[in-house]
Amino acid sequence: MAMKLFSVRKSHLKPAVLLLTGILMAGLLGACGNNSNNGNSAASTASASPSAAANQEASPSAASSEPAAAEASTRVFKDYEGHEVTIPTHPQRILVDQFMGHMEAVGVKPIGATENQLSQFEKSSFLKSLNLTDGVENLGATTISLEKALSLNPDLIILQENNAEGVKNYDEYAKIAPTVVLSYGSKTMFDQLREIADIVGESDKAEAWIAQYESKAAGYREQLAKVIPEGTTFTVIEAWPKGQVELFGNLFGRGTFSLYNSLQLQAPATVQEAVMDKEPSYLALSLETLPNYIGDYVFLSVYDWQDNDNGKLAAEFEELNVWRSLSAVKNDHVFHVDVNDFLPGDPLSIEKQLDEQARLLLEKFGNP
Repeated sequence: MAMKLFSVRKSHLKPAVLLLTGILMAGLLGACGNNSNNGNSAASTASASPSAAANQEASPSAASSEPAAAEASTRVFKDYEGHEVTIPTHPQRILVDQFMGHMEAVGVKPIGATENQLSQFEKSSFLKSLNLTDGVENLGATTISLEKALSLNPDLIILQENNAEGVKNYDEYAKIAPTVVLSYGSKTMFDQLREIADIVGESDKAEAWIAQYESKAAGYREQLAKVIPEGTTFTVIEAWPKGQVELFGNLFGRGTFSLYNSLQLQAPATVQEAVMDKEPSYLALSLETLPNYIGDYVFLSVYDWQDNDNGKLAAEFEELNVWRSLSAVKNDHVFHVDVNDFLPGDPLSIEKQLDEQARLLLEKFGNP
């Protein structure tokens, strides 16, 4: 969906609070086991920094002679809009209007999210069974309610920059808790995940998640390379009401990251020029221009935001002459996917999209 970028007023942010001064004795550290973080609950436990822990393991004698400094309780983060915000090193009570799936991927659950975010998780057949929305407060339709935010006593609020109403209220949110604004739809899923993980203090978990995802994707690529002819092209589109069609590149969900970046399948040259690695990574097409962007195969979703009847809209769209005239349609080269499963662009959804695309492709082209 095409969205405009909005600027926000710059606020004068509070100076950084004092660093923790307590020092943990090396002997005590040696006696304690290494506890892994579990969601937000473990984040409040003071621990030695990763670099200090690494030094202890590498040099026991040094560890026994010099105590490791405690991790700072806060740090300064510079957000998309240029705000330099003092945020908790391990925030415990986070409110979001986006990015919930990125947080969940590194084991952190927000205490509140917008209805738009919650509904995506509840509608997705991929994610519903995970019960990720349990215990997460509804903060309002698409924008975080100021009253609700105040009542929940958050220690961090995260906004997406293309939520105009939310960004407009930045100064009000900042009075409630440290507030950061992040870009959305301009980074790869990996980079977005790393940014979120950094903010919530779980960077190591992000790298571990990415490593297992990349390993899975490599396995799928190996299988598909044996059955998909070189040079075969793929297009990802979504039918909307009133004859509008959205074309998607590799940075905006709809299965594009998994298809183009992970499985490394090829888009037509026109698609590459229009939306690949671009900001924004989508383009509204007219029915007349649609044929110019269609590859050998098409992944099609349907999103009836007007009447909420995807089935009816799909039937109407597929009866259009321009659609029926496409070679991909005539050759039965269309993969139909559920918009509720392919709309989200978070890591958990994208991994499921990867699995589904690999399944559909291997079913179509044959298992090697």
